[in-house]
Amino acid sequence: MRAQQALQRLRTLPSFLIICSAFGVGGCASLYNKGDQGLTIDSEPAGATVHVNGNARGTTPFQYQYDPSDGRELDIELRLSGYQSAKFLMRPKRNNAILFADAMLLGIPWIVDKDSPALYSTPGGDRKVLLFKEPDPDRMRYLLPITGVEVAMQEQATLGTYRGRPIKRGSESLFRELNNGDQLSSSVATALRDTWLDARSTRTGTTKGEELIQRAKVHVRPRITGVNATLTGKNNRCSGPVEMDIDWCFYSALRKDSLLFSIPMHTTHTASGEHSSQVIEDAMALAARRLADAPDLEARLAANYESGIMRAKGEPVKLIAPKPIAFEGRKDMLSALVKAVVTIQTKDGHGSGFLISNDGYMITNEHVVGSDGLVKVKFEQGFTLDAQVVKVNKDFDLALLKVQATDLPALRIGEDQALMLGEEIFAIGTPLDAALGQSVSRGILSGKRELEGHTYLQADVSINPGNSGGPFIDETGQVVGVATMKISGKGLEGLGFGVPISQALEMLNVSFE
Repeated sequence: MRAQQALQRLRTLPSFLIICSAFGVGGCASLYNKGDQGLTIDSEPAGATVHVNGNARGTTPFQYQYDPSDGRELDIELRLSGYQSAKFLMRPKRNNAILFADAMLLGIPWIVDKDSPALYSTPGGDRKVLLFKEPDPDRMRYLLPITGVEVAMQEQATLGTYRGRPIKRGSESLFRELNNGDQLSSSVATALRDTWLDARSTRTGTTKGEELIQRAKVHVRPRITGVNATLTGKNNRCSGPVEMDIDWCFYSALRKDSLLFSIPMHTTHTASGEHSSQVIEDAMALAARRLADAPDLEARLAANYESGIMRAKGEPVKLIAPKPIAFEGRKDMLSALVKAVVTIQTKDGHGSGFLISNDGYMITNEHVVGSDGLVKVKFEQGFTLDAQVVKVNKDFDLALLKVQATDLPALRIGEDQALMLGEEIFAIGTPLDAALGQSVSRGILSGKRELEGHTYLQADVSINPGNSGGPFIDETGQVVGVATMKISGKGLEGLGFGVPISQALEMLNVSFE
């Protein structure tokens, strides 16, 4: 009976639909379905292997045709030797209206082929993916603070179209992210994470921000000068090209707001079904990766960094090598050397330091003296003198002081480059309380470490607040480093660090006759 009713329906249908049904449900679906079941996946450079859900399917440019057996979520990855792999997700959509139309057409809904590829469409259209080179692990990384993103477009400026309608800049815009420079700055830093640029999103005018900028010697503030999008989609889902014009403006950390150079850039990001809130961030991320490949950028940053380092050293200081402190053996070595180590008292607390010349020059940490120009220096012998802060080097946390005196005991300069792992290291300083002046601790040299581009001596000697600026002394009684920091925390012990003495003298521009 049911079959007879279905046959009667077919007799009343137009002839072209009867023909369509003769070819099966998939044929009817393909007539009704205006979606695209396939897409071209390309890469720059071409020749990348396309993996769909972990299975290699071909090389770019690759024509992918959706098959429901691939699943409702496609994890597509492009791999090319020497380049970082790139991934994107795609969720094919099933047109339920076509299922319903086919079911009603035949009158037998349970035979509808819901797994026919013709019932699905791949959102976002063709994809072209930019591949970026694998970072060289031995390449020097340059610190690069990002101090916000400037948008140099007028309020209500036209930024392109979405579904044929103009996109205007403003708080209610589809691209309202352009009003949040901090958020875009974070997108840039994230995009550069796996490159040779150690990018950090920061703010000028803050203590930590200014310290970061001074350490890098340069900072970048990208300036967006134009956006032109041609997007389709619905429910704020966007597909299509987004062109962006950016000037990457690099400023000097030494001369406030002094523009060193700029790199103009035009990029095109192709959105593929992402939410509108992600489109501008993805476009900025693409531009950031292009910046890392700019041909002259590394040379320019290196030149400005070296120039900044030279300026931070200050004027050269020539000293007369100190007379050695007399001691007969290891037993009385340290009791003799403590006379050249001092406690430095400031308005904010105290630290340690040590004499490097008989006429009163001494070294400590920059963070010990801070912004003070004059500090009190207490000697082991019991007297106190005023010390002038001659110069500081914030990059290496060093300061050079001078007291007006003669014939003071001073430490001899050792050879830190000749130190061997496991050698004994002594630290002398004033830990925790000024009453504990010239305390001695002993350990070994645990390693030589690179931290944020600087070399440090690692030792397991006890370093506590107040020890900062005191000397690391080797087995022969010569100074080989300046105690500068300790990494502490639950389960951490013996992670003390010091600036090698040769580096400390170089960065303070001190030499001996």
